[in-house]
Amino acid sequence: MCPEELAALAASLAIAIAKDKTTDELDLLAVLLSQISSTIATISVQKSNLEPDSSTEENSAVVAGQ
Repeated sequence: MCPEELAALAASLAIAIAKDKTTDELDLLAVLLSQISSTIATISVQKSNLEPDSSTEENSAVVAGQ
């Protein structure tokens, strides 16, 4: 999916979700979705931190081969 299609999908979903909601409901949804987004980002960063760094492995192999 191209970036423009993804942005259009996100906007369409937001509009559909927001339809017929009160301001209080929209505020709660916004905070909830923001928290979900932050949590997913935290998980993703930590997964990256725990994965072996391929450039470090390549450098170690080169040094070991010398």
